[in-house]
Amino acid sequence: MAPTEMVLSIAPFIIRCYGLSFLLLPLNIFSTYYFQSLMRPEISFFVSVSRGMLVSGLLILFLPAAAGARALWLAMPVTELLVSAAVVYYMIRCTHSLYSRKNSPHRVLRD
Repeated sequence: MAPTEMVLSIAPFIIRCYGLSFLLLPLNIFSTYYFQSLMRPEISFFVSVSRGMLVSGLLILFLPAAAGARALWLAMPVTELLVSAAVVYYMIRCTHSLYSRKNSPHRVLRD
């Protein structure tokens, strides 16, 4: 495939926009394992589906209509940002509940 001059001129903008999503990507992916290890599969499922379909799909549909065709390339960075905000909220909430005794559903084993 031989790229045209037009493709070569817009490629740097596209790579920069899409590349921003890689900053929060590890947090969002590893959070699914974190929530599974805490026996919270519903949050893990929410993060996975939000990243893969829900938020990204909605942004891909509506972002270009709202902000122009070039805004399409911002769909994934915005998706990762929104999902990471939810991830941080749920991590704080779940981690806090690990340390409070009354919220713990498991018995503590004593020596």
